[in-house]
Amino acid sequence: MYNSNLAQNEINGFIVIDKPKGPTSHQVDAWVREITGEKRVGHVGTLDPNVSGVLVMALGKATKLIDIVHEKPKEYISVMRLYSQADQDVIIKTFKEFTGKIYQLPPVRSAVSRQIRERTIYSMDILEINDKLILFKVKCESGTYIRTLCTDMGYVIGTGAQMADLRRLYTGDFNESKMHTLQELSDSIVLKKQGDSSMFDSMLIPMDFVFADTPKVVVKNTAIKNIMNGSDIYPAGIKAIVGNIHKGSRVAIYTDNNELIAYGTMLVDTLNDLKAVDLDGILSDKYGQNNVVRKSNKQKNIPVQRPARKLHEHIPEPSGRNNTGNGKYMFKKNSSPERPPSKIRKGKNKF
Repeated sequence: MYNSNLAQNEINGFIVIDKPKGPTSHQVDAWVREITGEKRVGHVGTLDPNVSGVLVMALGKATKLIDIVHEKPKEYISVMRLYSQADQDVIIKTFKEFTGKIYQLPPVRSAVSRQIRERTIYSMDILEINDKLILFKVKCESGTYIRTLCTDMGYVIGTGAQMADLRRLYTGDFNESKMHTLQELSDSIVLKKQGDSSMFDSMLIPMDFVFADTPKVVVKNTAIKNIMNGSDIYPAGIKAIVGNIHKGSRVAIYTDNNELIAYGTMLVDTLNDLKAVDLDGILSDKYGQNNVVRKSNKQKNIPVQRPARKLHEHIPEPSGRNNTGNGKYMFKKNSSPERPPSKIRKGKNKF
């Protein structure tokens, strides 16, 4: 693998890796980070070491969108092995029963707490039944464990079962047609270093790919600076809205030049005098990288005036105060004769 130095420019976008069997998803993260030189790298949806297929890698500012991509359905092709032969009609009936809303208990070795949770199986198609092996395709809600699904269906079939093989085909709109091997990624970086970035550019998927079906809010140029500083969006700063919006929907925020700069949540159904968009994340620093208020070198050297540790001149010092400043004997001891300390009366235990 090609070990690059730190990239000269930040890489913002997605690369779909064809994960091989063997390494963990976090190991693939480390390899992509090493190959590209981009510090911020993360994957969408963890694959077990023995699972292959679509592993979407987010680089740079695209790491802010991992949770959004993770919401999308995923599709797999799997092989389930029965512990003994079963009637084909029973198998088909069981697959139909497990299509729709199901309950799952995550396995012991998982990244989430072991609590029963509801997941949706959108479709399951049996492709082939060969003795004890069942080849099937499943489209499911994110967070569904296919290994657990095979085990649960085996109990219902009556023979018991386990997952024998698994490959991911889709993560949302990222599919196998957009996949590349780690070696291809390494070769593209070598060519990019030599001045030919065409191969790498064809592999890098821009961030706005995630918002292809999301309503868009086009903002005025005069509002961009405030947005880059984290300000929410008001109707006065909106130039146009593309798509159907409603309160609570996610929206992508674009400039008049069709540049993606942020994303947020719609707060109203129709524009009025109220705040329109709650800003959730900024995806560009092109317009606002110098607009953040920071202390200059001159400001850092200005001495800070601290309040004096004394009372105001018109407030007299308490006569009984012994100002030692250490919290001990804050007030003068009473001049009256010392009395023996009072004893705590101990009552008899009553049973």
